[in-house]
Amino acid sequence: MRFILFLIIGFVSFGINAQQADTGLLINNKKEYPSVDFLTGNINVFLDANYKKVEGRVTYTFKVMQPTKSIFIDAQKMQIMNVLLDGKKVAITYDNKKIEITSDFKPGSEQTLEIQYIAVPQKALYFLKDYQGNDQVWTQGQGKYTSNWLPSFDDMNEKVIFDLTINYDIDYEVIANGKLVNKQVINDSIQQWEYDMKQPMSSYLLALAIGKYEKVVETSESGIPLEMYYYLEDKDKFESTYKHSKKMFDFLEKEIGYAFPWQNYKQIPVKDFLYAGMENTGTTIFSDAFVVDNIGFNDRNYINVNAHELAHQWFGDLVTESEGKHHWLQEGFATYFALLAEREIFGEEYFQYKLYESAEQLTEQAKADDATALLNPKASSLTFYQRGAWALHALKNTIGDAHFKVTIHNYLEKYKFGNVTTSDFINIAEEISGEDLSDYQKIWLEAIAFPSQEALDILTTSTFIKKYLSLAAERTQPIAGKWGTLATALDFPINEYLGQEVIYQLEGDTSQEAMALYTKAFETNNIFVRQAIANTMSTIPSGLKKQYESLLDDQSYATIEPALYHLWANFPSERSRYLEQTKDVIGFHDKNVRILWLVLALSTKEYQSEKHQEFYKELSGYSSSIHHFSTRENAFTYLESLQAFSDQSLVDLVDGAVHYNWRFRNFCRKILDNLLKNPKFQKKYVDLKNNLPKRQQDFLEKKLTP
Repeated sequence: MRFILFLIIGFVSFGINAQQADTGLLINNKKEYPSVDFLTGNINVFLDANYKKVEGRVTYTFKVMQPTKSIFIDAQKMQIMNVLLDGKKVAITYDNKKIEITSDFKPGSEQTLEIQYIAVPQKALYFLKDYQGNDQVWTQGQGKYTSNWLPSFDDMNEKVIFDLTINYDIDYEVIANGKLVNKQVINDSIQQWEYDMKQPMSSYLLALAIGKYEKVVETSESGIPLEMYYYLEDKDKFESTYKHSKKMFDFLEKEIGYAFPWQNYKQIPVKDFLYAGMENTGTTIFSDAFVVDNIGFNDRNYINVNAHELAHQWFGDLVTESEGKHHWLQEGFATYFALLAEREIFGEEYFQYKLYESAEQLTEQAKADDATALLNPKASSLTFYQRGAWALHALKNTIGDAHFKVTIHNYLEKYKFGNVTTSDFINIAEEISGEDLSDYQKIWLEAIAFPSQEALDILTTSTFIKKYLSLAAERTQPIAGKWGTLATALDFPINEYLGQEVIYQLEGDTSQEAMALYTKAFETNNIFVRQAIANTMSTIPSGLKKQYESLLDDQSYATIEPALYHLWANFPSERSRYLEQTKDVIGFHDKNVRILWLVLALSTKEYQSEKHQEFYKELSGYSSSIHHFSTRENAFTYLESLQAFSDQSLVDLVDGAVHYNWRFRNFCRKILDNLLKNPKFQKKYVDLKNNLPKRQQDFLEKKLTP
């Protein structure tokens, strides 16, 4: 939540492709190799953070299945230094996208192909600085293609056993897929890390992460090492970040009914990650925005992402979709099994409410003109994730829990380390249950419209959902007619979902009846009911002032932020007191409370006026690239609303406008476009342009050119 302040005056004045057919086609739902089957890939890379460069060598073993004249390797805009076929130099054709190796390939024994190369990847492998100014390097292959930093296979149907050797600065921790089998010092500054994989995987699941890390290792009930990494400065946040990790691992292994398929499991937080997390084989990389303290855990914890990426180790990594139309076999499955894991932690009512919530979203989405069925490769994330999860829940409801579990096990066993289609899964479900699932397929997989009635029928087997829907049905009623129902919903022991629904129905009502209900809601001491009050009550009645002030003491940064703003806006004479009370609160990873506090402090003339320059310097400083992009977004938002950009924050904005994270990049570009409509900022950027790095300079030049 961001509070854009238009009432602030006065403080600004102080100046401030698919791998070609040669590597394999899917025929009759079974992988066939018309020409070549790649078996292993032995990778050795040196990463140069100063020049953001990869110097490497990869050696593949392969078998020729049918005579062919050419084989292909995907490689994006690399410098190919040498290619050896069975140890001998061979002629190639390279178009900056694919390496074509031409020879008289005939079926026979295994052959080797060695490629020596240099890459300066523009995506899929990222070099950056962490919050302490140290190097950080990490990969993101899905949707970006590992072939940007390694000659490999963009086709997910090509599965290879990869071993990865990485050479890097001796002072850093280097993490990759597989088991660390050797670590040796090469010279005074470089160390070599060797990781071994035992099973094949798609190239997009290759991963490495480098940075300043410590780790804690636990062991699952089945004996799998669970390596959990954290920044040195975040030691105190380890427990709250990785809370319930082992419990969820043990639960999912039992619930899925199939042993964890990899040697170990690692989790590594990184800065400015493109997504919430990524399920690389045995090695989840996730956004460090989920590194939280005990208070942050209550609002923005890592539980769901943790469970989702872990479930992908089976659904996506062990068995991989054959093409985009079957994407739900990965995302829908991971979403559903993550929700089952969350049920173990947060309870049945949480589980049922999340299903209800997604059903509401899916029902609304189905009304859009661009709505699609689940089996459409262009379906939205909501469709692949949430409708996919609902499709599994409905299947379990159709064939029963026992048949569902056997179906999952047999599906994984039959297609392990391979690629799958929806038909592969449905055929096993029909075989195990003995049921004809053609109607199920039409309703849940093929129809564009979300089956809202069928979902409601399943949901209303829950007593809790019946109570919730009964309460929600009161929304259109006047308060006098529903007061007793709302009051009952706030009775001890409070149900947080029913309690929040009461608050949403009271929004904006200041009648005596509503005041009595608000008082009762405050007294529940339920963190989420009170949070609903903080978010919805923008005008605070004097009779509720004392109760509302107590929100500043809640163990919730999502509560403190709106409560602070609303109190500051409603009671001007008390502003200094509220600021003094919250001066040490930072908030989430994006510093949501601290940045709001700085803006409010700058807007309160009577509060520490001698420190206003210092406050502005801190606020403006949060636009720097040393901070997480979410922190920078918060800073840019307020700086724009105040029209208070310093020269450095203007430079930082251009830096953000060429950032690799497209969401953040687009956010910055939108603000930049708005600023450039103002002649004052146009002139500023003309003056600043020549001192920018070339990439930023070129980008800005285009913006400034009429």
